[in-house]
Order: sequence, then C-alpha cells, then structure tokens
Amino acid sequence: MDIRRVRIKEDENATVLSNDLIRAVVQDYNGRLIEFSAMNIHGGWVNSNKLHRFPFSKDTVDQNIKHKDADPLMDKLYGYQVKLVENKSQEQITAEEEAILGNINTYDDLLNKSENLNKDDTDAYLDAIFEKDRVKWIVQRYGSDETTGGVWVLSKNNSPFRNCKWATKRLDVVLPNQPVIYSALYIKNTSENTINLNVGFDNTIGAPFLESGCVLNSSSKLWNKFQDVESHKIIERLSDSEKPFTLEKAPLKTGGTCDVKNIVGISGTTDILYSKNELENKSHIWASVINPHHQLIYLSFAPGKELMEDIDIELNYSTMVLDYGGRNQPPWSLYEGGPSNEFSIHLGSSTSYYGKGPGVSLEPGEVKRVLYARCLTTYDNPRMGNNFNNFESFNHNIVLKRTKSSIVIPSDPKFEVIKKFGKNLINFD
Repeated sequence: MDIRRVRIKEDENATVLSNDLIRAVVQDYNGRLIEFSAMNIHGGWVNSNKLHRFPFSKDTVDQNIKHKDADPLMDKLYGYQVKLVENKSQEQITAEEEAILGNINTYDDLLNKSENLNKDDTDAYLDAIFEKDRVKWIVQRYGSDETTGGVWVLSKNNSPFRNCKWATKRLDVVLPNQPVIYSALYIKNTSENTINLNVGFDNTIGAPFLESGCVLNSSSKLWNKFQDVESHKIIERLSDSEKPFTLEKAPLKTGGTCDVKNIVGISGTTDILYSKNELENKSHIWASVINPHHQLIYLSFAPGKELMEDIDIELNYSTMVLDYGGRNQPPWSLYEGGPSNEFSIHLGSSTSYYGKGPGVSLEPGEVKRVLYARCLTTYDNPRMGNNFNNFESFNHNIVLKRTKSSIVIPSDPKFEVIKKFGKNLINFD
C-alpha cells in the first residue's frame, strides 16, 4: 500500500493511491481521476481512463471560451457533477440561461449559478469558471488506516463563487488486496432554503485500454436514445426509437439492429443513450467494459436500494456515450470538418440524464452522500472475454458469471469501510 503526493505539471498536483493491483491518481484540479491502471495478463500496466487533448485548461485547442463545453454532451472528466436545479418550467428558462447551465453542469462543484446572473455579466462569469486559479479543490488530509491497512485522501471544494448554496467534500479510499477505488461525495445545503440538485459520477473509458473487440455490459437492460442533439454536430449510428431497446438489439439508422455491447472501433459515429435504473430489487447498479486482449475488466458500481442508508442519494439514471469518431468539429477535431480524435465510451450514473430529471432535495443544513466505486482487474479464464450474464455480490466479493466461468473480485460491495472512514473524517463545521 502506498499514498503520496506528486507534481504532474508545473502548477498541478495530484494524490497517488496504490496497492499491488491498481494505481489511482486523483488530480487536485477538479478532483479528476486522471489515471486508473492495472497490470494486464501480459505484465504491462494499462490505464483505463481516456486522456483528453482538451482537459478544459489553457492547453485546449480551441481557445474560444464559449466553445469550451458549451455542448452539454461533452465528456465529464471522469469525475462527478453537481448542478443546482432551477425551480422553473422549461419554458421560463431563456436560451442564455440554458447555455450557461450547460457550461456549468460539467464541472464538479463550482456550479453555483448566481440568482442575479444576466446578459451583462455572462461572459465575465464564464471567464471566471475557466480560470484555473479560481477553480480549486483543496486536499485537507491524506493518510493510511492502521486497522484496515487502507489509504485515503480527503478533499473539499474551495469555490469563491458568490451565493454558494452548498459545500462538498470527497473521500477516496483504496484497500489492500482489492482492485477497487471507493469514492464518497458528501454534500451539505449551506443555504436557508431547500435546494434541489442533480448529482452524478462519470467515467470516460479510452485507449490504450479501449480498442476494437472489447465488450460492454450494464445492469440497465432497457435504453433510450438521447434526442436533444443538434444534427450538424454529431453523426449517429442509431436511429430514434419510440420504445426503449436492449443493447443487444439497438435500432440502426440504416435499418435492422446491432449489438451495442460489441465495440466495433472507429465508425465515424457517436451515440448518446440513457436508461432508468431499477434500484428497488437490486443490490447494485453497475457498468463494465472487458478487453479480451489485455484480459482486463473495468467495472463501476454503486449501491442499489437494499444497501442504501438514509443519507444516501439514489442514482436513478445510467448514461452512455459511444464516441467512435462522430463529432467533426473542435475540440474533438483539430479544425472544422476534420477527423475526430475521439475513441471512447462514457459511462455515468446520476440523479438525472444529461441535465434532465427530478434531482434530489436537501433541506437547510442537511448532508447527503453519494457512494461509488471503480474496479480494474485482470482475469485468468479467456472465456470471460465473451462477456458475462450474472452479477452477484457477497460480503467480501463480487462475482461475475458466464455459465461455468466466472471472475471473482475481492471487494467491499457494501461500502462498509468507506462509510466508517466518513464518520471519522467528514466534518463540515
């Protein structure tokens, strides 16, 4: 077990949490998980996270402030999002306000939209959002636990934005002999009124882990195509459907169906999907990507209803972006009409789908929590490269089964350890 602080750029630091099975690098800037790696069957370490060319910093190819994620479908930085839900009908929200919410929605906790925001200060507000010295996560403490042997890092948002209505803290934990990083996001309503939030975790899986021949899977069985997409910005493979569809029989624009679980590689298309999670009778919601060549599986999971406590937030929706090169404009391409440089799969779980949904309410002074975990591990049986059909959890294992084959993942499916850590470490006073 090891935990250490590292300098990754001239003005950016990160925390490395690792054991013999995984390495997780949590960047201070925005709390991003910029590396989540494990050793493949061939003995090489492989990072599952997509490393963008446009990490919303000064390195962005397109420097136009209004273009930096004005599109709400841009990948969510393998972190989490918190968005204040306005108590208005959709008809009452102006075009300018809607665009601003799209920009703010992709950031972690600097999403506190001023009640007085208007046309006159829109540009200045967006400039402030994208100034790196105005967007800070502060690492409060980090260390190891003698009882469990685990390592942890506790961070908080240090947002200077006016009229902040909530405070957030995040705890990341890696335990011995488990290929998993556990995360807990705590949110407190610091205002004098009830607030309604959309909250979620996001992951962007990319090369070198992601390649043709990988297979994906999810606890969500029925999916819908996200339709609020400007047609000139995206080339889609899947057609609109009046009814939800399974990933195995997704409708094609060219007619017929395809199995979306089979990752075909660069096809010049990008498709955005969402699904309503079935929480009532499930221990977990989860999503996975298997690479048969590396014999590695990426698995994200969160508690279902039966494992939740009173303070836990239900992640009601799953989201998926199959980005196989279907966006031919900056920042995905170098120039307008150029080939997309993106090959990735975005997997998310949230209280909404792409900003749409009821969200979660917090009373004044109330604290609520989101629990989430990511796993990256190798497997011995090559048969599991053909995907699995059953997810089971026990006290200290998650078992993925395919007929007579299985992957056993040593883990803490009930999130018991991170819950105990949180009771000792989380304090908003």
